[in-house]
Amino acid sequence: MKPFIAIIVGTEESDWASIKQQFRVIKNAGGIPGVFLPEGDPGDIVNIADGIVLTDGPDVHPYFYGDDPSPSIRSVDYDRDKFEIELFKLALKMEIPVLGISRGMQIMNVAMDGTLYQDIASEIPKAIKHDWDIRQTNPHQRLHGMRLKTASKVYEAIKDYLEISSTNEVFIHVNSFHHQAIKKVGEGFRPVAFSIDGITEAIEREEGFYVGVQWRPEYLPEMIGLYKALINAARENHHRRIEREKTEMQEKPSPGNEV
Repeated sequence: MKPFIAIIVGTEESDWASIKQQFRVIKNAGGIPGVFLPEGDPGDIVNIADGIVLTDGPDVHPYFYGDDPSPSIRSVDYDRDKFEIELFKLALKMEIPVLGISRGMQIMNVAMDGTLYQDIASEIPKAIKHDWDIRQTNPHQRLHGMRLKTASKVYEAIKDYLEISSTNEVFIHVNSFHHQAIKKVGEGFRPVAFSIDGITEAIEREEGFYVGVQWRPEYLPEMIGLYKALINAARENHHRRIEREKTEMQEKPSPGNEV
């Protein structure tokens, strides 16, 4: 059975092209995609999802990492932040794989007590340009280089789609549509990719599949490997869920035998 992947989008999501692209990539990778708004009880999603994708969107409110808004922060969605942070914590507790994309990676980091640069250009003077406008720039374009550790889940997922290899790091090019970035890495995560200015471009956890990337993988053909890795982890989670349910049914007293 194909695993069900919940895609979380904003209540004022206008990037429908990206949502359609997420659908296509997840289906091509072997999953069944479904879109959910960040409303209601996050527990309802973890009860049915085999895997989760946290998508791009507005800035993460600095309240959630103990900071006050800088003059350079842009739009925020407090309710969405709160929902997705709780959702990620529940997914982690229930061992549901999560792929965080751009803002999604930042949410995962903040959920684990990490912090963010509220605006790269004003806080990191020597930073390269990261905040390309996806409405004016073809998202399939490679906009800057990046060092990726080969001892990482991200590399293992995409290495068969790359024409390069190395013992320690590989240098690849990705798209880029963000003006915030990880400052302090959240507990349990490790950074595995970096742009030339030192900004963290990907994080992951040692156990399970909890991967965050700062770029937009749905538009880059080699990143199908990243989605396939998510689908494989989600399929394993689906099987674990079935086994747990079988065990619970076996342990449940039959009618008339209750003590």
